[in-house]
Amino acid sequence: MNLGSILDGLMRSQGSSGGRRPHQQGGMGGLGGMLGGSGGFGSQIPGGMGGLAAGSLLSLILGSRGGRSAGGSLMKAGGLAVLASVAFKAYQDWQAKQAPGASQPGTLPSQPPAGSGFHLEEEKDKNGHEMGLALVQAMISAAKSDGHLDGEESARIQEQIQQLGLGNEEKGFLLDMMAKPADAAAIARLPKTKEQAAELYVASRVAIGDADTPAEKAYLDRLVALMDLPTDLVTHLDAQIGAVRQTVATGTGV
Repeated sequence: MNLGSILDGLMRSQGSSGGRRPHQQGGMGGLGGMLGGSGGFGSQIPGGMGGLAAGSLLSLILGSRGGRSAGGSLMKAGGLAVLASVAFKAYQDWQAKQAPGASQPGTLPSQPPAGSGFHLEEEKDKNGHEMGLALVQAMISAAKSDGHLDGEESARIQEQIQQLGLGNEEKGFLLDMMAKPADAAAIARLPKTKEQAAELYVASRVAIGDADTPAEKAYLDRLVALMDLPTDLVTHLDAQIGAVRQTVATGTGV
């Protein structure tokens, strides 16, 4: 399955041509150049989504509430790779027993190195699929947790997916995700390590935003419980997400 093609489709504005653009085959390599804007974090790392547009399918899936808009800005800055970087930095701080929130806004976390357990180009989930696909699954499932993607809205998104000119496998993946309800248990079955679980939590938390509805809070609580994430690690992850969101919002460190 071509992750680059899936990300390209999610970034494409609604109503744009379904013609396929050239893209790298397989893996995450080269996606920073394809989807990231010139300069900034998104152009320096694989999986960049610097081209995220207000009318893209991903923005439609995530919704427009304040917290989610902040998450969308974070995705503009670095895409899937910034999710891994946020999780990596929080995990490091947690292991070092630093106080949550010790990382002040101002700089974005560094790309995780190879062998760290957070490097997207080498990670596979429990099913042997690219970890980037699991992150996309986590975001879509979490975004549906508050019910804002009702049947009519989901059908609209599915129509857009049909027009993207994706390959059958990529199109089937997105259509399947849109047809499914929010399912924390399904996402919790994807990671094979605690590091991957941390990444999936970050992806879910960014997709949800401020988690200001009971349904969203319940979804995240269930995900944390099923993935057996330590409470103090979750505190570190939340603090790092907040710091990076503020960094992106103020335009510093990008």
